[in-house]
Amino acid sequence: MRFKFVLLAILTSIPLAMLTWADPVVQPIERSEGVLMRSKLKRSQHVLEGLLRKDFPAIARGAKEMKLISEAAEWPRARDTVYEHFSAEFRRQCNQLEELAEEQNHQGVTFTYLQMTNLCIQCHDYVRDSLRVAEPRGRHGVQLIPAEWPEGSR
Repeated sequence: MRFKFVLLAILTSIPLAMLTWADPVVQPIERSEGVLMRSKLKRSQHVLEGLLRKDFPAIARGAKEMKLISEAAEWPRARDTVYEHFSAEFRRQCNQLEELAEEQNHQGVTFTYLQMTNLCIQCHDYVRDSLRVAEPRGRHGVQLIPAEWPEGSR
């Protein structure tokens, strides 16, 4: 009887252990977009903390991580020339932050960080304002309409 109880306990705990050890479910980019943006924001806050403490390795690390997130993410947004400009400029400023932190140029890092923050606000304004409600033929819902139409498509 005791053997059956132990066997039953083991057999019921195996599926629970497998669920616990299993890899987490990977979310499509559309659902994880907010997670990526929050991750970039958190790295930006690390840069700000590094600025306040004059912790140049923390500034460089935060800048590098923000750039890596930006490069790795395929954002579900209109990939028009304006958005591409914001994206390229953000990565350029991350590189500049990293270089200035290595030089321990506190004033340069501060100025670049402020410029980057302004760029982020402008990009978010642009992306938010580029969304329009549309009703495509036969479908209802929200559709992303590009800010610029490719030549010959009108």
